[in-house]
Amino acid sequence: MKHAALLILLMLATSSEIARADEPLSAVLNESVIKLPVTVKTIFNQVITKEMVVTQFKPNGEGPFPIAILMHGRSYKDRSKPGRERFLQATKYFVNRGFAVWVPTRLGYGDSGTEPDPEYSGTCSGKNYLAAYEVAATTTLDVMAYAKQQSYVDPGRIVVLGQSYGGMTAITVAAKNPAGLIAAINFAGGGGGNPETQPNEPCRPDLLKELFGLYGKTAKVPSLWIYTENDKYFGPVYPKQWFAEFQKLSSASQLAEYRAMPAFGDNGHFYFSRGFSTWRPVVDDFLRRQGIAIPHTPGSFQDSGFANINEPASLPVSSAELRERYVKFLELDVPRAFVLDAAGEFGGYAGGMPDALEKALAICQKRAQKECLAYAVDDKVVWKKMSSSEKQD
Repeated sequence: MKHAALLILLMLATSSEIARADEPLSAVLNESVIKLPVTVKTIFNQVITKEMVVTQFKPNGEGPFPIAILMHGRSYKDRSKPGRERFLQATKYFVNRGFAVWVPTRLGYGDSGTEPDPEYSGTCSGKNYLAAYEVAATTTLDVMAYAKQQSYVDPGRIVVLGQSYGGMTAITVAAKNPAGLIAAINFAGGGGGNPETQPNEPCRPDLLKELFGLYGKTAKVPSLWIYTENDKYFGPVYPKQWFAEFQKLSSASQLAEYRAMPAFGDNGHFYFSRGFSTWRPVVDDFLRRQGIAIPHTPGSFQDSGFANINEPASLPVSSAELRERYVKFLELDVPRAFVLDAAGEFGGYAGGMPDALEKALAICQKRAQKECLAYAVDDKVVWKKMSSSEKQD
């Protein structure tokens, strides 16, 4: 306990505020950057102490805000880019749900420095995943300890989310059950993948399966696992095996949830960074079940069954321009609204704000010079099929 307290005091005393001149900080998201001293041990038992770049964001107000820690993956090409991770779309998602957010650029990446590489896990045939993920988990727990000391947070409500290498790191952290952790979200988690030289065949998937099983023995918090059917790093089969092993050995298997998403783009491994419009409702549902309030449009709106909300072709319009606007609408966070005039000739949309419906209606009515009605609100199509007389009126 004395060592842990000393570590926290050291982090608070030596964490220095920094900013990059070439990357303006977001005032809307109250963005700031610190350098956090961390110590890790490599697979070769080399002890490394360095400063890690961590970007932090928070909602307006005094809190207390729950904590979200977002973790990046591992490039097999150039670990120096980006210099500083921000995950702006995902960060906005969490800030809009009342979270204070921390995004570490771990040791071995970007401005934190690429050499030495603490997360190196060995050759393809001789992987030591256990030790490598211990490094990533250690730095994540250091960020968590620092975040807990901030006056504006709720240290009892923490969510960790990661992509690829960061996704498995989220499960590694979950297996340690740190105080305050309420959920872990794993997007395409794993390691050893290379879509160019060995598509769908990561290095030593058997060791990854074994490690996920080991984590399943101790993890006690709800976890959400999201993979796509065309992930060229890990393929569609291995992730399901990893999850099955995690569940098989878990005493809390009912807390883990696997979502196999359809093929996405040319490589579903990048679903987290490019598929916000379809993963957002999935993560919303998961977080809601963990007691996190999800923003929504005030009022009572029922799904009319008119169409699937993700199908622009179902819009009751002939205008290609309106369909293009609808595609943009689908990328917006909730609360959101898309509205049309009765003839389907004019429309408007807005999102990511409590008064999205009012703003969308005002945009449409200004163009149409007549009454406009909601087509979609949040994640529901509320439009009803109209008769010819209603359209004429």
